[in-house]
Amino acid sequence: MMTPVYILSASAISPQNTFDGDGIYETLITSDNLKLFVKEPDYRSYINPVAIRRMSRLIKRGISCGMKALSDAGIKTPDAIITGTGLGSMTDTERFLKDMIALREEALNPTFFIQSTYNSVNGWISLQTQSTGYNQTYVNRGLSTEMSLLDAQLFLQETSEAATVLVGTFDEMTDDYFVVKNKIDYWKKESIPSNEILKHNDTPGTIGGEGAAFFVLANRATKAIAILKGIKMLQQPTSEIIAQEAIQLLQEHGVTWDEIDVVIMGNSGDSRFESLYSNALDCLSANTSLLAFKHLTGEYPTATSFAIWLSIQLFNNQRIPKNTLLQQGTATHYRNILILNHYPLNTASVLLLQEPA
Repeated sequence: MMTPVYILSASAISPQNTFDGDGIYETLITSDNLKLFVKEPDYRSYINPVAIRRMSRLIKRGISCGMKALSDAGIKTPDAIITGTGLGSMTDTERFLKDMIALREEALNPTFFIQSTYNSVNGWISLQTQSTGYNQTYVNRGLSTEMSLLDAQLFLQETSEAATVLVGTFDEMTDDYFVVKNKIDYWKKESIPSNEILKHNDTPGTIGGEGAAFFVLANRATKAIAILKGIKMLQQPTSEIIAQEAIQLLQEHGVTWDEIDVVIMGNSGDSRFESLYSNALDCLSANTSLLAFKHLTGEYPTATSFAIWLSIQLFNNQRIPKNTLLQQGTATHYRNILILNHYPLNTASVLLLQEPA
């Protein structure tokens, strides 16, 4: 059973105003071309303007998101940096491959190759924070977020001293990536406004998305804004398996279904995966509110991290964004939140978060 860890801060860059705007409580940003790109903030507050010129947009958003999370937690140098990504820097990878073709593998610029490696963001953050501790990147497709959190939990459990870990995820979408995934039916065939994608759950496919989210985790409850109680990672999930794992997770932590105030679901409007959550939802009581989020972010490997960020907003504000609400429950205070998410490559996860006492 996973030992609970404490979340001290959370930062997210997404297609919505989540980084330095009004969050998702007021303005909803939509798209009608089946793509949701992040709303790029001003990175100059977190990155040297001279260095920015050499960075891809993924690296800029990863560094800025991570540095903001550290700043919000009042941490200058974390004891470890752990990240997860399903794709890494697609922009730099594509540019390097295109140069290989155009230049016939001669006189290539190595910058794009160097920055396309999955651990580039970790390296930049380490340099800025002067962190020389444990540094790891997980590339586990749809479970990259969950693997990063699990590793952070293991790291924090190993020491009796107070310790902090910066955990982050990042993925980007490019036009070429969208085309490739379209060939294997990832996306809807018809143009649907992003805010209406969940209403079109009778056809295959969803909308493409991207985003980054970073959290500071600790093994002490001081200044905690949320508690990550447990994680279940699933391969080849079915509706029955997801329900069984959710039941087991709640039992391990002494939580009943009646005590679940909010369930955040990863349904994406794709008819092939709509039934994955049905058995778990049958267990819920009238107390529970149901929320969705992928019509705000689109589908990408580390989308679970946005659901975690959303959970923390609920704990902090005790108010559900109208843009996310599917079904209103009777609970008026949100203490226990269950996240159910899936990714098209046959993976799913269940996470339990709790408000600090």
